[in-house]
Amino acid sequence: MRETGNDSLLALNCGSSSIKFAVFSMDGTRSLKGLVEAIGHGQSPRLRVDGEPARSIGDETSRHADLLPRLIADVILPAVRGSDAQGRIVGVGHRVVHGGDHFDAPVRIDAAARREIAELTPLAPGHQPHNLAGIDAAAAALPDAPQVACFDTAFHLTVPQVRREMALPRDYARQGLIRYGFHGLSYQHVAASLPDLGVAGQRVVACHLGNGSSICALQDGVSVWTSMGFTPLDGLMMGQRPGRLDPGAVLWLLEHHQGDAAMVSKLLNHQSGLAGVSGISGDMRTLLASDAPDAQFAVSMYVDRLVEEIGAAAASLGGCDVVVFSGGIGENSAPIRAMALERLAWLGFALDTQANEASSRKITRHDGQRHAFIIRADEEQVIADAVAGLVG
Repeated sequence: MRETGNDSLLALNCGSSSIKFAVFSMDGTRSLKGLVEAIGHGQSPRLRVDGEPARSIGDETSRHADLLPRLIADVILPAVRGSDAQGRIVGVGHRVVHGGDHFDAPVRIDAAARREIAELTPLAPGHQPHNLAGIDAAAAALPDAPQVACFDTAFHLTVPQVRREMALPRDYARQGLIRYGFHGLSYQHVAASLPDLGVAGQRVVACHLGNGSSICALQDGVSVWTSMGFTPLDGLMMGQRPGRLDPGAVLWLLEHHQGDAAMVSKLLNHQSGLAGVSGISGDMRTLLASDAPDAQFAVSMYVDRLVEEIGAAAASLGGCDVVVFSGGIGENSAPIRAMALERLAWLGFALDTQANEASSRKITRHDGQRHAFIIRADEEQVIADAVAGLVG
C-alpha cells in the first residue's frame, strides 16, 4: 500500500452494495484507491486496495455503517499519515444519491444540510442511509475536516421539464413528484471524457451498469433524458431492483400483501431484479458463470431491458451516434456488452469481438456507422474536484 503524506482529500462513494474510496493530493493526483463490494449480499464483503488481492472485511451481517469506521481507521488514515505520521485529510467529499429539487450543486455539509439530506431518505431508501453513514463516519474520525456533498440528481436538472414531469395532475409536480434521475456524478465524468474520444457534440447514450443501473441521453455533453425517475427504482432492471413496472403491478402487490407498504418496498428495493428473477444472486458475474436456467433467464431479461431503454434514449435524441458503457457491469462484462450491441446492429453498431473481449476503450469496428466505448467510472475524481473547489 502506498503512502501519501502531506495534505489530502478523501472521496467516499457509498453505493447500494459497495463503498468506493479514493485519496487525492491537493494537486489532484490520486494516491490511494479502494473498493469494498458485495455488502449485503449474504457473504463477507471483499476489500480491494490499489490492485492488491481482495480480502474479506467484516462478515455476512456487516453493513455500510459497520464497515466505514474500520475502513477509515485501519486502511485510509494509515496510508494518508505515512511512516512519518505527518499526512492529514483536510477535506472529505461524499456522493449523495438524492438532492431533491433543492441541491443543484455541491455544498458544504453542516447540520442543516445533513438534516435536509436525511429528509430525502424516503426517495432513495437503498442509498441515502449509506450516504449518511459515510458522512457520520467521516465526521467522527475526522472532526476537523470540512465535508462536501455531491448530488447525483444535480446533473439531470437540464432535462426538459416535459420529460421531468409525470402524466399526473401538475399540482403533484409542484409538490416535488417529478423525475429526478440518478448516477449524475458518473455521467458528469462520462461527459467530461467525451472530447478525448473525439465525440464531443454527438448524440451519446451513456449506460451506467452496475448493481444499480441507468441510462442517460447526452446532447453536447448535457443530460436531456434519463431512465431513472422519482426514485432509483425506475428504468433498467438492476441487481436487486426491478426497474420499470406497470403502476398497476405495484397496486396489486400492495393488495396481495394486505397493504403492507414496508414489505412491498423491501421487495422492490432489495428482492427483485437479477436477484429476484434468478433466485440465486444479484451479482452478474455469478449469474454468467451459472448454468441454472433461471440465472440464464435473468441475464436474458437484463439484456432485453437494456436494449429497450437504449432505444428509448436514442429516440429522445432523435438518433444515436455513440453508446458508452460504464459501471461495474458495463466496464467488466464483455458478454453483456456483446449481447447488447448485437441487438443494436440495426442502429449501425458493429461489434469488434476482440476489442470487446479485451475491454478496449473502443469496442466497435472502424468500418461501422456508429461506435461504442468503455469509459471507466470515476465518480471519486468528480467528488475530489468539488471538494477542492469548495474547501481549497
